[in-house]
Amino acid sequence: MTTKNGKPIPVSKIKNEIQRIDWKIIERLVRLLYYHSKLKKTHISTKCNLSYDKCCRYLDWMEIMDLIKKEDNEEGFEIVLLTERGSTLYNKKFRDLKKELSYLT
Repeated sequence: MTTKNGKPIPVSKIKNEIQRIDWKIIERLVRLLYYHSKLKKTHISTKCNLSYDKCCRYLDWMEIMDLIKKEDNEEGFEIVLLTERGSTLYNKKFRDLKKELSYLT
């Protein structure tokens, strides 16, 4: 694929994938889904203060990593749920991190 002037478009722009995982964003998403399950992607992006497209890319990555699963609710909307692996991540990493940080202050 090329642009108007004949230069190739970088593969990262074509695939629109995450180049580097920001674990603070993952933590925000996991925390939100841990306490508020069965949310639509729009609500997740709003509550986590992320653009919709960036939120969707992180959710896609999290689904590949088996941290979340996507299902359709009774109205036909796609909702996002935390999997057992996602709950374990929260309980082992993010909950303990909050305790460790409280000792530092």
